[in-house]
Amino acid sequence: MTKTLSLVSLALMCVTLGAQTPNSDRPDPSMTPGTTQTGAQAPAATDAQTPAANARAAQVEPASVSAELTKNLDAKRVHVGDAIEAKTTSEAKLADGTTLPRGTKLMGNVLDVTALKSKQEKNSRIVIALNRAVLKDGKQVAIQSAVTSMTAPATSSEAAVMSAPSGPPASAGGSAGAGGSAGTAAPSAPSMGAPIGSDTQVAQGAMLKGAGDQVPVGNKPSILLSAPNTPESSGILEAKGENVSLASGTKLTLNVIPLRA
Repeated sequence: MTKTLSLVSLALMCVTLGAQTPNSDRPDPSMTPGTTQTGAQAPAATDAQTPAANARAAQVEPASVSAELTKNLDAKRVHVGDAIEAKTTSEAKLADGTTLPRGTKLMGNVLDVTALKSKQEKNSRIVIALNRAVLKDGKQVAIQSAVTSMTAPATSSEAAVMSAPSGPPASAGGSAGAGGSAGTAAPSAPSMGAPIGSDTQVAQGAMLKGAGDQVPVGNKPSILLSAPNTPESSGILEAKGENVSLASGTKLTLNVIPLRA
């Protein structure tokens, strides 16, 4: 009987991060936060980890939320327990009717971190959790979230490439056109790219497609995003040969469900 209950609990917690399309207005109902990638699970510490709570979570359709980090996230500088902050970049509505206006704070903390501090260490890692939404009136909403994609801000050099004119430069000594004066260069076409220093996103981060999937962070392909491996976590970031480092302004998409006792 105990073995049967354990399997039921695990089945409710295991979530498939199914494929999403960029123009999908809402996430696949199966893409519920609370993913686990391992066969073993730690003993329940909170109601969010009990079979009853996971059964409720499995029945709730997650809301797709767009947000961005408001603090840098660097494996060399953060410690377990340090606060993580993000803010929503568009309005979202949770399954219980709670509205998260644009600018709502998403709060959480670092659950685990490994930094490259010696030659013996080959990989860096940060496990993050975003488990509270703070509304503008100060009200806090307990949430469970799963990060499905991340995109770092474009660097100045990347933005410069994006803003460079695509056509050949006009010759200053070109011949005059009909009705024009000799020696006057034809005006070049206006640039379609964003100016240097803008938040242009050069490479959009790929979307997680399954509980065991791993995708590169947009603009930071050396950093990989994995699905959360415990009900408390929201995502795992790993890098080989360098420290995980993401600047403020990094874009996130998350699947979010409200938690109720």
